[in-house]
Amino acid sequence: MPQHLPRIRYMLGELVGRVTSVANNKTAVVQVPRLFRDPKVGKDVRRRTKMWAHDEFNLCALGDIVRLEPSRALSKKKAHIVAEIIHKENGSTPPTPFPSR
Repeated sequence: MPQHLPRIRYMLGELVGRVTSVANNKTAVVQVPRLFRDPKVGKDVRRRTKMWAHDEFNLCALGDIVRLEPSRALSKKKAHIVAEIIHKENGSTPPTPFPSR
């Protein structure tokens, strides 16, 4: 991945993350960062969560920034759907409108 990665904005209630794996068919593994204040020390702490998301048309690529939305459980680990691709890693324009489920 290049050195100048776009920043992921922390939006309340939004699941926005970076695609880390597209090895499985119709599945993207997305790393979603979260930011919270440590109650004891008072510093901001960054943590990240890996989520498996359904990508119906295999449009996600490694390094893309995507927005997820929750859905019913699709498999043991998959309970989210890729709602839109915000930024493509290769610099091309994301598909608009994003294909519906």
